[in-house]
Amino acid sequence: MPRKSATKIDSNPDPADSLSEKPAKDPYWVDALAQGLDVLHAFDTDQSTLTLTEIAMRLGWSRSKPYRFVHTLEKLGYLAKDESGRAYRLTTMSMRLGFSYLVRLPLVELAQPILERLRAEAGASTHLAILEDKDLVYVALARNHTPTAINIHVGSRMPAHASSIGRVLLSHQSEEEINRIIGRDPIPAQTPKSTVDQKKFRAKLAKAKADGYFLNDEEFSLGIRSLAAPVFNFRGEAVAGINATALTSVFTDERLNDEIIPAVLKAAADLSMGLGNLTEVTDNAD
Repeated sequence: MPRKSATKIDSNPDPADSLSEKPAKDPYWVDALAQGLDVLHAFDTDQSTLTLTEIAMRLGWSRSKPYRFVHTLEKLGYLAKDESGRAYRLTTMSMRLGFSYLVRLPLVELAQPILERLRAEAGASTHLAILEDKDLVYVALARNHTPTAINIHVGSRMPAHASSIGRVLLSHQSEEEINRIIGRDPIPAQTPKSTVDQKKFRAKLAKAKADGYFLNDEEFSLGIRSLAAPVFNFRGEAVAGINATALTSVFTDERLNDEIIPAVLKAAADLSMGLGNLTEVTDNAD
């Protein structure tokens, strides 16, 4: 549910992104339902409890407007008061809405042992993510307990351009779809090393498609390297991406070439085969 991610988090969602903004000329739109969902979306991993005033501020509403929605959601079991009695938190019933979707994804069940194997081989945290509109959504992971600056959870979201998985998936989209997702303006920088020039960014996407993987070298978080490869379904469509993420001191150039690239490519190929894709994957480690 939350539109939050690892290190680049907007703690004040833009009210313009509200679900309750009624589409033009839609006679079947239910404002109350959309606004109730807006309340649930106001909660994120940065601040797991919110007061009525904080909810109103996040949604750009008047201070009194959230009361009826919060009251109803509490009665239905989707929200509960915290120990102070003044703030609210999401309940497991709310979480069930997202997890009921995730558990239906065949690739999540297939991916978990592959992610765990890759974690052991790479000595790194591993992730599986999918594109959803313009965002990347993380749907499975195997966390390495070595501290890094990255803190991703199942359900974390980030702009597709930001991460290695997002970029490797963008590389398999049509030019029209890439234009829709990243536009024509300079790419927002995550770090001083980020590629912001559109021409250079798209050249990196083309290289990633040719290579079969994308290396994000400190462009998302300083001191972090992440290598991702696409996962294909039986129709040959890139439906997900898998990556390994670690400190630059762990992912040295030598280890990347000798160990990490082959391991990530094999993990992606194994998961693709599990989804019915029998295409032979070229070894790009040479």
